[in-house]
Amino acid sequence: MSLKKRKPTVKGESVVALDLGSSSLKLCVGALQGRTLLVQRLTETPMPTNAFREGAILDPDAVYKTLRTTLTHAHAKVKRVYLTVGGPQTTARPIRLPRMTPEALQKSIQYEATRYLPSAAEEHLIGFQILLSNGEEQMETLLVAAPRSTTDPLLDLVERVGLEPQVLELQPFAALRTAQAVHGDTLPFAYALVDFGSEHTQITVARNATLVLTRYIPIASGTLTAALKGYFNYTEEEAEQIKHHLNLEELLHIGQPQENPPLRLIQPIVDELIREIRRSLNYYQSQYQPQGGRGAIERLYLYGGGALMQGVAAYFEQKLGIPSERLDPFACDAIQSVGVHPDQLADAARWVTVLGAALAPIEMAQPFATPRSEETPHAETVAA
Repeated sequence: MSLKKRKPTVKGESVVALDLGSSSLKLCVGALQGRTLLVQRLTETPMPTNAFREGAILDPDAVYKTLRTTLTHAHAKVKRVYLTVGGPQTTARPIRLPRMTPEALQKSIQYEATRYLPSAAEEHLIGFQILLSNGEEQMETLLVAAPRSTTDPLLDLVERVGLEPQVLELQPFAALRTAQAVHGDTLPFAYALVDFGSEHTQITVARNATLVLTRYIPIASGTLTAALKGYFNYTEEEAEQIKHHLNLEELLHIGQPQENPPLRLIQPIVDELIREIRRSLNYYQSQYQPQGGRGAIERLYLYGGGALMQGVAAYFEQKLGIPSERLDPFACDAIQSVGVHPDQLADAARWVTVLGAALAPIEMAQPFATPRSEETPHAETVAA
């Protein structure tokens, strides 16, 4: 579900995708071969302090230099680029509208979106997707929007370095595409994606191959790092190294003493994050009642830098009571490495979003997962 798109890249040509975050800028260089993305290079460059936060560019010159450095290091020659945008001010939510044609909705979406956005519709870049309908007088539509104060500087920046934006989409849609490329139609009817990032955690629920809920939680991998730094007076590097060696699964060994102060320090923070995730899942469940045994969240897919912590999937599974696993984007035929460093393959969960962005031209030709028909209408929903 893109906010801005142009004609898809011709298959067989190279593709570049870009994902900006508060801690780093990630870039993917690859080539399209049929239904497969051949990943040639993955490049990550640290983002300067306070240059980019919550999806917004705060220091355009610093971000410009970082992007130029990344493109040079990646030897990226292709001008066409696929972009993601994020931040708590973005919107993705199902809404109910009077039945109309896509052409009519295109003309009226600015008016229809006004009551669902935090500010005037003209101040947002808006997209929509008409979801499966059941012959009712109203139709369910997925409304997607991002503030122009976020999108316009990003588009200006990439054009300033000589790139040509092809697609601009919200980050959870790119991650959802990766999950669908990996698992296809074997995905459960309803499942959740958890982006355990450095600045925030984003919980996204997909139902019947379609995003139905997404929510930002201000507890993240960086929260754990800050706690370790503050309590033990570690440097940033020391805190990251300690965190990397902690194993959350040790906290599940009932009856065994845990003489591990750093692990005990972060446990209540992780538990609070899990409580917030549970709240989001409960909210989804209250709006979408299971029908015919379908609709309950059946699996949790973790990605992002925080998902690389040892034992995180097992800990989330135990606490939430939902089968959980780390999402590995290279565990499928649709994404193949032809030059990716082994260390990057080992940390593949960090690259889920940017790889999903690079898959966009393939999905435009044919989706990786298709909605299944529903016999009965489901309840109306609003955003969490």
